[in-house]
Amino acid sequence: MGNAEFYKQKASPQEDLDRLKKIEYPNFVSESVLSNFLLKGKKVLDSGSGPNAGLAEYVAHQGGMYVPLELRADALASMQDTLNAEGVPFYGVRGDARKIPFDNETFDIVHQRFVFMNIAPETRVAALQELLRVGKKDFVFLEYNWRTLASTESPEVIERFRELMFEAFSRFSIDPYMGEKFADMFEAANPALKYDVRHFRRKESLENNTELIMSMRGMGDVVKNVLHDAELAEKFKELAEELERDPIAFEPPEIVVATLTGKESAGED
Repeated sequence: MGNAEFYKQKASPQEDLDRLKKIEYPNFVSESVLSNFLLKGKKVLDSGSGPNAGLAEYVAHQGGMYVPLELRADALASMQDTLNAEGVPFYGVRGDARKIPFDNETFDIVHQRFVFMNIAPETRVAALQELLRVGKKDFVFLEYNWRTLASTESPEVIERFRELMFEAFSRFSIDPYMGEKFADMFEAANPALKYDVRHFRRKESLENNTELIMSMRGMGDVVKNVLHDAELAEKFKELAEELERDPIAFEPPEIVVATLTGKESAGED
């Protein structure tokens, strides 16, 4: 099964949705970067938003209009439930991040997290051009780079985790090193693109163990329910249970942020 099947899922295992809602570090990174922009009165597209409502709340509190674009109906529904409970307006749109259903220059700011790593390499440039098309000025892209995943305390355990995750990634054609590839993608789209890149890394810590367990259980459910691979799913479950009994300190994959600002960066006169 390729990433097309993974990306086109209309429903996700509930535990995976719960994991995506609970992991807050990507929101911290997004908010840190977006804090450099004036959001009041601005329309912000979050392409491939997922179910986490944290960024929607942040943009709304800054006076902006947050528009999540997401292919999975259940992810949008989950976000809507959270925002309704918080009294935050919901403007969600169901659609494909590779074929965005908005007119040119609809949004003041375009934000996207972890979509390029989940789509086929040959479609990434076209997907980038779609984002540039619907944005007016400012663009923020986040991608993981699993090169930094490490544990000096328990290297053998983190290597088992890496092997299991990479086996699942390969089955879905997910690219865990996408964060290293912004330069190549931008060059292929338009050599005139101007951008800045920042690296967000966390220190090795025992506190990260909870995130590791959630990753194990979330991906285990995806493997079980989408790939129907009970043997691989059981390996995820076993390691998750081991980590619950004996937590480890580790450094999670870094998040790489590419920021394009100004219409010149989009290659337009």
